[in-house]
This record gives sequence, structure tokens and C-alpha cells, in this order.
Amino acid sequence: MRIHGMSLVRNEADVIGQSLVAAATWADFIYVYDNGSDDGTWEIVRELAATHPQIVPYKQEATPFGEFLRRELFERYRGSPGDWWCTLDADEFYIDDPRRFLAAVPERFGEVWKASFEYYFTDVDAARYEEDPAAYADDVPVGDKCRYYINNWSEPRFFRDTERLEWDEGEAWPEGLGPAYPERIRLKHYQYRSPPQIQQRLDSRRDAPNSFRHEMLPDWKQAILRPLDIDFAAADLAYAPTSWRDRVVEASLLTEDRGDYVVDEAALPPIPRARPGWVKALRAGARRAKRSLGGSP
Repeated sequence: MRIHGMSLVRNEADVIGQSLVAAATWADFIYVYDNGSDDGTWEIVRELAATHPQIVPYKQEATPFGEFLRRELFERYRGSPGDWWCTLDADEFYIDDPRRFLAAVPERFGEVWKASFEYYFTDVDAARYEEDPAAYADDVPVGDKCRYYINNWSEPRFFRDTERLEWDEGEAWPEGLGPAYPERIRLKHYQYRSPPQIQQRLDSRRDAPNSFRHEMLPDWKQAILRPLDIDFAAADLAYAPTSWRDRVVEASLLTEDRGDYVVDEAALPPIPRARPGWVKALRAGARRAKRSLGGSP
């Protein structure tokens, strides 16, 4: 069994080194597609590849984000049936060892969902930052900066390659995978790491609201506490947060990281027997993005 990571990155210089080194402990290959970084991310990837043979810098090409871009990595490096493929985001760190977890998945299952412990920048962090900005510098381990989370999201993260698998152009995820494994693999997701990083994130995504609808929510508390109640397709694309302070969360709403990561099944989207509607919506969005670039639907 080999594990292939598909990493689509842009302007993740503060965390890409940490996440790639962590993933290299369990992934056989990590293919990195940089879609337009200008903060040194690509240079960090290339430097790490010289000392970590698992890391494969695929290319740097400035193109609008779309989950369907990972298909290009899959087609370029596809290996043997039985291999596992992972959507490997630069801001995700696994709690469970993927190699051990996947080795225990029976052969009849072709998909694994994540249980995502979502870390937010809180009012406690904001006060600490005002007192000591260096505590949130890029060279500080992300786990030391971000200490408050909520387990409120889940979606597919791994799929097993088989002879029946098909990944059509313009699609965000392949078909023909077989049923999803009923247990979730746990990971930490650090989307909001420091005021400069949050500001850069908001500024870069403001011009692509269709691709980042979850950033276009004025009721940020609802996005954290009741994400399953949100109709992301109806997000107000006329709204766009302008300041990192718009994304500060009350620490009292979250759980402080003390090393015990208990999955809250009641708060997570259920692992489906059939493809859920939000995944179909994601795929439709990927096709729209592909058409906007002049590609085939």
C-alpha cells in the first residue's frame, strides 16, 4: 500500500514547511501544485524536496483555485490499484497516523472521511498578539500559536485507487470508489493562524467568492456553531470581510487544546451511503470554474 498526497497550495509560507515535513512521515509521495504563490511558498517546497524525497514539486502556475486541479496530479502520477490518495491541504495536520489508519480499512471500502478539529483565532489570541506579535511569527510552530478548536466539520479526504475508478475532467472528486468507511480519521485544521496570515487570506479570496463561499458569511458565529444549517450556495457574495478582526472568535465558544480530541459525531455531516448533496454542489462549482477558464464543462 502506497499513499499519495495531492497538495494544492498558494501563499502558505508560514505553514507549508511544517505540514509537508509532518506529512512526509506517513506519505510515500507528496505532489505539490503551486497555483500562484508570491510569498516564498514555492521556494520552500523546492528546498524541502532536496532533503525529503517524498516531496515532489510538480509545477508552479498562476491559475484560479479549483478542487478539480488535483485531478491533474492524479493523472500525472497515478500508480497501482490499491494505493491511497489524499487531499493534502497545507494547513492540515493528522492526529491519527494515516498509514496505520488506512492499513486497517477493509478492502471493500474506497473512501475515508476526516473529522476536522477546526482551529480559530480567538479574542484570547488577539490580546496575546497585541502584547507580543512575535508569538505569532511564521517560525513559531502552528500548534503553539493556535490553541482553541471546535470539531464541527467532516468531508472526504482519502480514496483508494481501483480499476473501476474514474475521475472526469472538471470534477472535484472521482467516481467508482465504493462505500465510505464508517470511521473518521482525525486531523487538525489551522485555517486562521495569525493576523497577517488571516488578512492575506481574506484579501486573496475576495476576488474569487464562488470558490470560497465559506469566507463570505457575515454571521461568523453561525459558521462555527451551526455549519450544517448554512446554505453555502445562497451565501451573500456581495459581502466580503475586510479585516482580520472580522474573523476573531470568542474563545468561550471553543475548546482549549489539552490533547484529548473527542469526535463530536452529532455536530458532523453524516458519512453517507450515497453521495451527499453538498458534494454534488461542490462538483457543479468546479465545473463552473473550469468553464470560466475556457475549459470543457
